Amino acid sequence: MTLQFGNVHSEVDLASQGKRAGHFGLSHSDNRHAFSTIQSPLAVICGGAGPTALICGGNHGDEFEGQIIARRLFETLTPEDLTGRLILAPALNMPAVQSVTRVSPLDGGNLNRSFLGTQFAGPTQDIAGFVATHLIGNADLAIDIHSGGRLSNYVDTAYFCLSTDPAQNQQTRALSEVMGLPFTMVVPASDTSGDFDSAAHASGCAMISCELGGEGKVSTQALHRGWHAVLRLLAHQGVLTQAAIDRLAIEPAPQTTFLDLGRDAVYVTARSYGLVEPLIDLGDTVEMTQPLAQLRDLYTMDAKPKVFTSDCAGIVSIMRTSPMVAPGDYLCVICPILTEAQLSDQMAKIAL
Repeated sequence: MTLQFGNVHSEVDLASQGKRAGHFGLSHSDNRHAFSTIQSPLAVICGGAGPTALICGGNHGDEFEGQIIARRLFETLTPEDLTGRLILAPALNMPAVQSVTRVSPLDGGNLNRSFLGTQFAGPTQDIAGFVATHLIGNADLAIDIHSGGRLSNYVDTAYFCLSTDPAQNQQTRALSEVMGLPFTMVVPASDTSGDFDSAAHASGCAMISCELGGEGKVSTQALHRGWHAVLRLLAHQGVLTQAAIDRLAIEPAPQTTFLDLGRDAVYVTARSYGLVEPLIDLGDTVEMTQPLAQLRDLYTMDAKPKVFTSDCAGIVSIMRTSPMVAPGDYLCVICPILTEAQLSDQMAKIAL
């Protein structure tokens, strides 16, 4: 049976028992592709009638840990390891993966802003529609693995995207704790329209995403943490057999620290062109008014550097990789730590 959405299609059998690798293809015509099909890997491992987990990487093309983890799962697991099914899509946005860019070179589309449900609205929206309809739509759990890409570096963190559904929020919180990454960033509901998380929530699929490192590199530490985080989720959801859990030697979940990436997070932003000298490191704990960076004018040696200080106490959660900035460029993001009471309060308020 052909799976189709707009100009994206696949012949991969997602239902039958066994282990298969194929592609989903984007039919596209331009000066480079004529009437070619741009192929993205798609694989399934089905061991039984249990729950289905969808593991995705390459939502942005300059993020690599998710691409590796999804491929490693296919190499490592067999149908006998599963009570249910794994759907693996390591390069969701293949045009961006091929060009090692955040967005698609075909239409400038950001896949993680394109889950809008419109067919034939361009390559990126067609890919998003295919993923939402045929992959998310077949899953009980979706894991979308990101990193900071070329321009950002993140602490290793789960993303707890709040929704207006209290039960869904409790479910996502539990998943973030099972994931066991050092941090979990709590993101306001509808913070980003048309994203993967919103599409999963709308379909009733349990959903968790994460950010693992960045700088356009592969971090061995982030890869190790992400690998065990994904395995813990698969074990928790009942996708893996006990024999597979034992064989894989899955590490227990460390306690995660919840961070506020909402209203109280501080985005330190340049107001002029210049060269940034950081005064802190990623993951540092900073206090109110602590110096974070200084910005020097590119052309004027006797101009006094602009010193940026923190407007809150918290964790240096995201840092820009390039020290060359223009007006409006962020330098770093400071996220306050959320106590148990503050997290519970946010979850309660969003449901009102």
